[in-house]
Amino acid sequence: MIMSMTGCGRAERVLAPWRTKVVVEVRTVNHKFLDVSVRLPTQLSALESEIREVVRNRLRRGYVQLSVALDQSATGAALMLDRELVRDYLALAGELQTRYRLAGKVDVNAVLQFPGIVKTTRQESVKPRFWAAVKKVIEDAFFDLSRMRAQEGQALARDLRQTAAKIVRAVRLIEKRVPRRLAERRKNLLTQMKALGVNADPKRLIEEVAFISERLDIHEECVRLMSHCKLFSDALGEPGTSGKKLDFILQEMLREADTLAAKARDAFISHRAISIKEEIEKLKEQVRNVE
Repeated sequence: MIMSMTGCGRAERVLAPWRTKVVVEVRTVNHKFLDVSVRLPTQLSALESEIREVVRNRLRRGYVQLSVALDQSATGAALMLDRELVRDYLALAGELQTRYRLAGKVDVNAVLQFPGIVKTTRQESVKPRFWAAVKKVIEDAFFDLSRMRAQEGQALARDLRQTAAKIVRAVRLIEKRVPRRLAERRKNLLTQMKALGVNADPKRLIEEVAFISERLDIHEECVRLMSHCKLFSDALGEPGTSGKKLDFILQEMLREADTLAAKARDAFISHRAISIKEEIEKLKEQVRNVE
């Protein structure tokens, strides 16, 4: 089963021991490689590398946007001052006034605007137990994401199979056309020779027809193209099939279609070969969204 690279997941949980609500959202879109963008609260900024590792363990490709929010006010977390930081700020303000003879006073409103002055009583955000709890919420969000990506993958696989089936039908029409095309070429050759008044040796005529048949033979291309179509359809149902594998199969299909079109020398076959190439391009466009 293939997985789409497009999806979103969300999970939230209240961590009772810390009176903190954790909300995790993750969104993914198609990308040639794995590109991860992480947005974290200050309390978890030191754990960015661990969170990126969680993403790498679950996704192979795609552009990933992951955000984690901690809502401590929603559960009544207590607030307190960082007294040491206040003391340092005030000391620095005093030093500025003394050294540079600056006027003015530092009031309460100014102090409260200093970064990091007000903090919560929950200072366990970087401890192993808290990280383990947050990681579980992140994993729940990825489970939600995987479910959506799997559903998108199923819909994508159905569409890919339908497009591949169009190619198979076109190849079968070409295979039916080949014998009639050879008969027409033989008939045209006889007509041209008769118009020119040439009495050809039957053996020589047979050799010429055989030579034309060999030059215009597209049987091998049709067989390989049908084989690639089956391989492509089978791969859609295999677990863990990657978009890169499907794209490689499509490259081989396009190669055979190009050869078939070059050897066609027949309007009916040429038109079908062009339609096959168009369908392969559609498949290549869709496969870009497969992980």
